[in-house]
Amino acid sequence: MGVLVIGMHRSGTSALSGVLEGLGLNAGAPEAMMSSDTGNPEGYYEQRPIVDLNEEILEAHGGRWDSPPLLAAGWANELDADQYIARAEGLLARSFSGRHFVLKDPRVSLLLPMWRKVLLDRGCAVVIVRDPSEVAWSLALRDSIPSLTGLALWSAYNRAALAGLSGMAVHMCDYTDLVQRPREVVSEIVASLQAWGEVPPEADLDRAIARVKPDLRRDTRPSDDLEAVATPDEITRFAQYLLERTGRHDAFDEGPSPAQGWWEAPLLNERRLILQRSAVRVHELEALSEALARDNEALRAQSDELRGELELTGAALARVRAMLPVRLLSALRGPGAD
Repeated sequence: MGVLVIGMHRSGTSALSGVLEGLGLNAGAPEAMMSSDTGNPEGYYEQRPIVDLNEEILEAHGGRWDSPPLLAAGWANELDADQYIARAEGLLARSFSGRHFVLKDPRVSLLLPMWRKVLLDRGCAVVIVRDPSEVAWSLALRDSIPSLTGLALWSAYNRAALAGLSGMAVHMCDYTDLVQRPREVVSEIVASLQAWGEVPPEADLDRAIARVKPDLRRDTRPSDDLEAVATPDEITRFAQYLLERTGRHDAFDEGPSPAQGWWEAPLLNERRLILQRSAVRVHELEALSEALARDNEALRAQSDELRGELELTGAALARVRAMLPVRLLSALRGPGAD
């Protein structure tokens, strides 16, 4: 029941989603689809309500998309997760029609235990992996995220995905291969999805392949950039580990994966704390701004009231003056008054 697109941000998940939609899978309600922009001219293939819910869940656990929270094992089975599961089920029903659909939001990579419960552990996933240095470079250009942090994020997303996909029907592909050899890669994906009953019989392979736009493969790190951060060995080993698992897995088994670098978790923890403190400060400043706006409005209202009273007093004074004899008025005004 449905296909999950799994992968880190800036890894080609949108390109892959376009391919799957080209095969006839429903990408969701058009009116709720995130709009294309300069960062993704062909569109994101993401349902805004689902993205908002995923981000809300990450924030409720102390993180966000660019600083993943530390989710305890079994978090999706806790009582506070039930409300999110119920809301996700409602969004799924409203967003997609029919059984052949594609659900894409990179945040799902971090929240797979919950989304598998929403899908009743049916359906499958297509995972796309991109060179971590290209992902980090793209994040630096789009979001001003430091390169080393981008590499740690790439690792965190892919590690969370591997753990969350255990036992699921999974097809893994390489973004570079998809761009350079689209017919071969798309054909392999179609073969897997047909075996799992997730592609409609009328799937148009040529239409799907036409969705791959090699000219949109941008934001790759220049090979002659002397200021770029070198990719640490542990990231390179993990990338190779992932690429060795491309292809079809009827029941995915993560197997022993290379260890994280000692620096990855501390770097993301520091970023998470900084962003949390920044969020608190933003909320404080927003509250102060709202209070000042209310005070300003009250003062404006008071000023308008006083101005009105002044005008009434002036009008009353003018009427009284008009009723007094000129000599008496001059006497009241004092010597030398006109």
